[in-house]
Amino acid sequence: MQTATARLEVRKPFSLFSTVVSHGWYETLPFRWLESERTLLRAEALGDGRVMLVRVEETKSPQRNHTGLAITVKGENARDPGVAAEMSRRVAVMLHADEDLREFYELCKSVPDLQEARRLGAGRCMRAPTLWEDVLKTVLGTNVTWRQAVTMINRLAQLGDPCPAFPELRSWPSPGQIVRAKEKFLRDTVRAGYRSPYIMELALAQKSGEIDLDAIDGAAAKLDEQELYKKLVALKGVGKSSAHFLMNLLGHYDHLPVDSATYAYATRELFNGRRPTEKQIRRRYARYGKWQSLAYWYERWEPRLRWWEPISTPT
Repeated sequence: MQTATARLEVRKPFSLFSTVVSHGWYETLPFRWLESERTLLRAEALGDGRVMLVRVEETKSPQRNHTGLAITVKGENARDPGVAAEMSRRVAVMLHADEDLREFYELCKSVPDLQEARRLGAGRCMRAPTLWEDVLKTVLGTNVTWRQAVTMINRLAQLGDPCPAFPELRSWPSPGQIVRAKEKFLRDTVRAGYRSPYIMELALAQKSGEIDLDAIDGAAAKLDEQELYKKLVALKGVGKSSAHFLMNLLGHYDHLPVDSATYAYATRELFNGRRPTEKQIRRRYARYGKWQSLAYWYERWEPRLRWWEPISTPT
């Protein structure tokens, strides 16, 4: 088993901790956050089937106004050409390392509720390296508490291939692995309920090429909000709020996901105990323009683990 290394430089403000705990994905496999070491682990499968252990740690950067990320890749022939570079690319996707948020951070300076997020290097919402994984996790997080979502996601993750360098982790399952497991596994083991046929349909469509989530992912930065929204909401099991949540993960922040948690927060913190309409909530954040989803999220965000436990995930 070999070890290879790579580095990323991310423009400040940036904190690995704040990015990882930006929302609950870090509690779901194949992520593993080591709080005592402030280190992110993840199992990643290569195209040839090898599964690598990827380790990400924050370091000082030689570049002015940047934070460094040290990436260690461990696995079979990890020093093969291109392996470390590919893992570095995936880490950059997960952490939005290449995203230019300077305009958002300028906004944070003038908004009292956002100044803490800027000070702590928050603002990037950690995602999976593929839209395939993000979509399935979002579908499993619909209409349930976060604890229930984590349980279902981690059961589904057991279909992935084991990571020899860290046997506790498996790579995220491919569409083929889910198809082979059949809908009965989704119902009886994952306990995904009504989501089971949605997940199976997504897996069959992605496997056959009927849909191409990688293509949507790759084009997301160039699509306008309406184009991207239409592509996402057309996916089985993805509703309006879930589509807006996925848009946030893809770097589009024009629309915040209004779900039960949004209503609860707005009722408690913004409307003096009176439940607002969706239109009233959106009007409240419209002043933030293309940053309104980030403004909403980091207005309510707190940099401690499991702060969102009592609330539901996007519906």
